[in-house]
Amino acid sequence: MNLHKITSSPFNSMTLQHCLQRMHETDGLLLTQDAVYAVMHQSLYPKLTKLRSVYVLKEDAQARSVKLETDNIQMITYAEFVELSLKYDKVMSW
Repeated sequence: MNLHKITSSPFNSMTLQHCLQRMHETDGLLLTQDAVYAVMHQSLYPKLTKLRSVYVLKEDAQARSVKLETDNIQMITYAEFVELSLKYDKVMSW
């Protein structure tokens, strides 16, 4: 059970797409920095909402004026990120 942490924008990088291809059902996905723009990406957004555990770092989303319009993706704080990282076996930064 891994937590995949993405930092790059899906509009400039294929990192998120590669990660989604390699994720297991029990893995979690954390969008930070410019990766929070993924919730605005037309082809990626439906894929994200189908995943079991997707998180967006609240401070990064607020800094970029990104708002969530679904309950399937959770907004978390830095403190919650630390707690979340302890729940998973590994945190993999992409």
